[in-house]
Amino acid sequence: MQELESALLSDPAFTRAVLPVARRLQRLSAPVVVGVPAEGGSASALEWATAEAAGQQRPLRIVHAFAAPVVLDPLGFVPTVDTLPVQQAAAARLVDGALARVRALAPDVEVSACIVRGSPRRVLLRESRDAHLLVLGPRRRSGRRPGVQRLLHGSLTLQVTAGAGCPVTVVHLSGAAAPDVVPPRVVVGVDGLPRSDAATGFAFRAASRRGIGVTAVHAWAADCPADLEAVTAPLVTTEAAAHALVEGAVATWRELYPHVPVTTEVVRRRPAAALVAGSAGAALVVVGSRYRRAGLGAVFGSVSRAVVNGAVSPVAVVHPGTEPSPPEVYRWASR
Repeated sequence: MQELESALLSDPAFTRAVLPVARRLQRLSAPVVVGVPAEGGSASALEWATAEAAGQQRPLRIVHAFAAPVVLDPLGFVPTVDTLPVQQAAAARLVDGALARVRALAPDVEVSACIVRGSPRRVLLRESRDAHLLVLGPRRRSGRRPGVQRLLHGSLTLQVTAGAGCPVTVVHLSGAAAPDVVPPRVVVGVDGLPRSDAATGFAFRAASRRGIGVTAVHAWAADCPADLEAVTAPLVTTEAAAHALVEGAVATWRELYPHVPVTTEVVRRRPAAALVAGSAGAALVVVGSRYRRAGLGAVFGSVSRAVVNGAVSPVAVVHPGTEPSPPEVYRWASR
C-alpha cells in the first residue's frame, strides 16, 4: 500500500486530478474563525460568528493572540519582570468566557479555542489560510497615542482584512435602522471586475442561507473627456451602460439562486458613499478587494477601507480566489 501511495503521489497527472477535489473537501470542513482581542469589544463579532457557524454547519474556532509588552526604562534597558503568567491567566479567562458564551448560544456548534503568544496580525493572517471565514470586531480607535503608534494600532483590522487568505467579515458594535422601513437584505457592490464576481457569489450564498434578498449596487459617474475638445458620451448612454453592467454581473447568480430576490440599484455617486448609505438596515454589506496584501497600503484609500470604516452593518471583504467561481458552484450543486 505504501508503494502504491508513493507511486500515485509521484504521478503528475494523478496529482493534478486529485488536487482540486482535495481543495474542495478542505473547504467543506474549514472552520469559521473569530478573533477575540484582549481589550474587549468582540461580543458582537463572537455572536455573529456563532450564528454563521451554526447556519453553515461548520466548526467555530476562537483565536486569541497576545504579545508581551516591551517597556524601556530611562536608561534604555528592558526590565526583567516576567508578566507572562499574568497575561496567560487573563487570556485563559477571556477565552473561557468566549467558549461559555458560544455553548450557551449554540450548543450544537463544534467549538474550539487557542491562545497564541505572538503578533495578533500575524496570528490572524496565519489562521485565515485554513479558514472558511474570518470574523473580526470593529476597528478600535487609538485615542491619544502618538502619530506612528496610532497608525499601527488603528490599522490592525485593515491589515488583516487586506492580507487574509479567506473572506473577512468586520462586525460593528451596533447597527443603525434604515430611514425607511425596508426588509433586511444583503448589499453587494458591483463594478464589473473579477473581484466583484467573487463578492457577488458570496452575497448570494449569504442571502440564500438567511432567506432574504440581494441588492446589487453599482455606482457610476459621467465619462471623462475623450479628447482635447472635451467630447464625452451622453449621460443617458453612460447610465444605460451602467444598468447593463450590473444586470450582466448578477445574471449567472440569478440562475444559480432563483429563490433569492434580486434588486439592482444604479446610483450616480462615489462607490464607497453608495455602499455606506446602503448599509443602513442591511444584514450584510459585501465588497470585493483588488488583491491580497498584508502591508499598510493594501486597502488604504480604497473602497473596501472606506466601507469597513463607515458602514453601520457587518461588512464582508472578499478577495478573488477565496470563493468558488460559478462553474465550481454548478459542480457542487450537481453532486
